[in-house]
Amino acid sequence: MGIEEQVLKILDYPIREMGYNIVCIKKDVFGSKNMQIMAERIKDQNLDINDCVKISKFASVLLENDENVTFDFGLEVSSPGIDRPLIRLEDYKRFMGSKVKILLNKEINDNKKLSALILGVKKNDIIEIKVDNEKLLIPFDYIKECRLIPQL
Repeated sequence: MGIEEQVLKILDYPIREMGYNIVCIKKDVFGSKNMQIMAERIKDQNLDINDCVKISKFASVLLENDENVTFDFGLEVSSPGIDRPLIRLEDYKRFMGSKVKILLNKEINDNKKLSALILGVKKNDIIEIKVDNEKLLIPFDYIKECRLIPQL
C-alpha cells in the first residue's frame, strides 16, 4: 500500500464524519515533502479557507497520532479547483456531460491525450466519451489522469 492509500485509509471516514469528502491525496507535491489533500464539503461540493484550516488541523492530529505513519510531511489542504481531477468512477457519473482532458496509460486510436465529453459509465467500469463527434469506450484502468476543462 502506497503512502497516499495509507493516509486515505486513516483519514477518509473521520473527515467524512466532519462533513467533507476527500477527492484525492498526493505526496511530494512540486518536489517537496508536502502531502496535498484535495477535499470538498459533502453538502455543496465547495471548500473555503476555514474548511481547509479545520481539515488540516484535524488531519494533522490523526496522522501524528497514528503509529503506522512513519514518514515526515507537510500538509496542504485545498479545494479540487475548477480543473478538478476525476479519480473515482463516481466522479465520471457525477460529471456526465462535462468536458475533460484525459491522459491515458495506453494509446487508443494512436492517442494518449484526449479532450472529450463524458457521456456516461457503462458496465465493467467502461467510460463512454465523445471525441470530435466519435464515441469511444475507454476502460477505467486505461485512464492515468482526467481533469475537468473549466467552462468559464
